[in-house]
Amino acid sequence: MRQYRYLLTTATVDALEGIHREVLGEMVVQDRRRCLQALSDAFVTGLHVGAEETAKVAHLVAVGAHRAPDAWLASLEHVFARRVAEAVLQSEASFGRFNGYAFWDGESPEPERKTGPNDGFDPNANRRRVEPRDLWARPWGAFGGYP
Repeated sequence: MRQYRYLLTTATVDALEGIHREVLGEMVVQDRRRCLQALSDAFVTGLHVGAEETAKVAHLVAVGAHRAPDAWLASLEHVFARRVAEAVLQSEASFGRFNGYAFWDGESPEPERKTGPNDGFDPNANRRRVEPRDLWARPWGAFGGYP
């Protein structure tokens, strides 16, 4: 489990996605459903994805587990988490990704608190933004108001 957590902490999201795509592709549908349930429990996501959509499930696992590895592992049942970890460690895509494991302090990063460009809703996303100083530079007639 520690090696799996190391991989979740140090690998890039793209690498994790490839690894999980390989592992989830070999799982039976019931196990992919368990992963989706764990995603829902840990990160409140995955409800729009079906268990047969392996690439999408792998992407969600990679993004969520990279941001908060401890939350991902805690959302999996202990025995199932060990099976996932063993499958990941034995996958061909994870080969060569443990070079720094001997020197790793075992710490997982804290979940990021800042929002990204695709996190949440921006009510002004597709609206023209007007600077307040521009309002005073125009004549009143430009706004359809009184001169």
